[in-house]
Amino acid sequence: MIDINLLPVRAARKRENLRFQLSISILCLVLLCLCLAYFKLNLNQREKRVNTQLAAVQEEIKKLNEVVGEIDRLKKDKAKLQQKLLVIDKLEKGRLSAAHILDEISEQIPPKIWLETMEKKGEGLRIVGVALDNETIANFMTVLEKSKYFRRVELEVTEQIDRQGMKLKKFSLSCSSTS
Repeated sequence: MIDINLLPVRAARKRENLRFQLSISILCLVLLCLCLAYFKLNLNQREKRVNTQLAAVQEEIKKLNEVVGEIDRLKKDKAKLQQKLLVIDKLEKGRLSAAHILDEISEQIPPKIWLETMEKKGEGLRIVGVALDNETIANFMTVLEKSKYFRRVELEVTEQIDRQGMKLKKFSLSCSSTS
């Protein structure tokens, strides 16, 4: 019988299998490295796009903040102007009010009364004058009460004074003006 030694063939096959497995492992490792490089490159490109978009959004936010600041400044200016217009309207009404009050008093004052002072504070009006008697003061108060420019006419003080030998009544009235 012939003895055939198969050991070198088996060793050669083992070496061949080992080489094949090593080649497959290296190929898999290379393929894995290529996949990782591809994903890394893809992630870097995404990151650049996102950073570019972020920079654009931040620039737009900066521009919009400037616009918002300008709008806030304009709102403050508008509020100041409206306040000034309200003051102007109030002054205009007050100017007309004073003219109406003086006109009404000059038309309604009886001939036996002389006014010494008139003082207006806000809506309040204080009139100080001299009359011949209490009845003339009462008539003057009634006339003022009926006027559309005065309300709540009240007598504060009345006292008798002596001027050039005549006994007169000095009075002080308070009332509210409506205009």
